[in-house]
Amino acid sequence: MTLVVYCDMSLDLETFLQHTPAAEKTIIHTQKRNQHQQFPALLIAQTPSQKLFVTLEAQRRYVTHTIAEDNPDELELDFVEDYAEVEAILEDAGLYGVHDGEVGIVYHNLLFLLMNPEKSAEF
Repeated sequence: MTLVVYCDMSLDLETFLQHTPAAEKTIIHTQKRNQHQQFPALLIAQTPSQKLFVTLEAQRRYVTHTIAEDNPDELELDFVEDYAEVEAILEDAGLYGVHDGEVGIVYHNLLFLLMNPEKSAEF
C-alpha cells in the first residue's frame, strides 16, 4: 500500500523558527566595512564532530561549527564556499542515520527550506 499526502499549506518562517528547538538554530555574526550584521541560521546536518548551518538571508551561506580535535570545548566557525564540501557533510550526516541513538542527522529544517524557498528568503 502506498500513502500519498499532498499539502498545499506552507508555514511561514517566523512561526517555524518559534517552534524550532534552540539547539537547531543560531545567529551568525559578520563584520563588513565596519558594519556588524547578524543572520539567523538553521542546522541542516550534523556529524559527530561537525554541525552544518545555512543562513536565512536572500543569498544563503553555509557555515560549519567544528569541534577542535585538540580541544573538545573549542568550536571552529567557517563559511563553506565549495558546495562539494556541503554535499560531503550532508552525505556523512545521512550515513550516520536519523534514528535515536545514532550520531549523524540530516534535519527536517532542510526539508522546510526546500519546500518554502520564497518564504525562507524573506526573513
